[in-house]
Amino acid sequence: MKFPTQTLVSVMKRIGIYVAAFFVALTVNFILPRLMPGSALVTLLTMLQGALSEAGVSSSLVAAEIKQIEEAFGLVPKPWYIEYFDYIKGIFTGNLGVSITFYPTSVMHIVLPSMIWSIGLVVISSVLAFFLGSWLGSVAAMRRRGSIDTAVVVIASILATVPAFVTIMYLEMGFSVNMHLVSLTFPNIKTFSTKTLMELFNFYSVPVVGMVLSLLSGFILGMRNNMLHTMRDNYVLYAELLGFKSSTIRRMVYKNSLLPNITGFALILGLAVSSALTVEGLLTIPGAGYFFGLSLTSKDLPLIQGYFFVIVLMLLISIAIVEVLYGIIDPRARGASA
Repeated sequence: MKFPTQTLVSVMKRIGIYVAAFFVALTVNFILPRLMPGSALVTLLTMLQGALSEAGVSSSLVAAEIKQIEEAFGLVPKPWYIEYFDYIKGIFTGNLGVSITFYPTSVMHIVLPSMIWSIGLVVISSVLAFFLGSWLGSVAAMRRRGSIDTAVVVIASILATVPAFVTIMYLEMGFSVNMHLVSLTFPNIKTFSTKTLMELFNFYSVPVVGMVLSLLSGFILGMRNNMLHTMRDNYVLYAELLGFKSSTIRRMVYKNSLLPNITGFALILGLAVSSALTVEGLLTIPGAGYFFGLSLTSKDLPLIQGYFFVIVLMLLISIAIVEVLYGIIDPRARGASA
């Protein structure tokens, strides 16, 4: 099967754009953390030097130990281009270095397990908010200027002003502290079993509800506004003149109005770490947001770069998936990209 030359050129251009964006993001990730004042490693070395000196260890052994730590973290003076080459090499070989805060644990051994909890929290919350918000937005649009439309818009506008961690904090105070219906402490997981899953469900019920309420307003207002714009198209007016049922027209308009919400959904998934940052910090969930927050406060350069890399990778993958979905859902987008 032969593909048209124009299609191949378009695909190659898009791949080139993603590759260029990937390397630009990696370069920014290399530069910015190094501009941060202070370093967790300087504090660590100072404490280590003081402790070894108090213990009566000879100065030569102290110097050798400090040199070994500096080599482990790649702090031996090198030209910037050699450091950049080593950084890129580490990215493609999966060697992101060793965490300063959790020395001698490697960055990958912290990032990968923590991403499971963050992605799980954000994916479940985003999926629920996407479908519920899109449906409520479509209902409000079909009943524009009515009491249902007014109620939905007012509630969505209020939810948009309240951060997720504030909503979760009040929900936890009510359902955990006062009513004792859900657990406030992350379960101690040793092996996965039915009991473990029930404990996770009990703990995550409030954070998921809080995240859904926080994300809901964007999907509701986005779908409502998109549908109000689409409903002015000629094919909708023609369907109304033909006497189509309101539910049938809503299904027709719903599909064409869904594309911007899909983009928002993909961006939320791509920024899962930043989305879960405050929530996981508030509830001490051992997810990526929690460890990312610790790396920022402790200025743990290798760990910061590791999480930035994951954020960039997830964001690019999410946007690429959206482009494919656009072509499937909307033939106009498929024709424009060909």
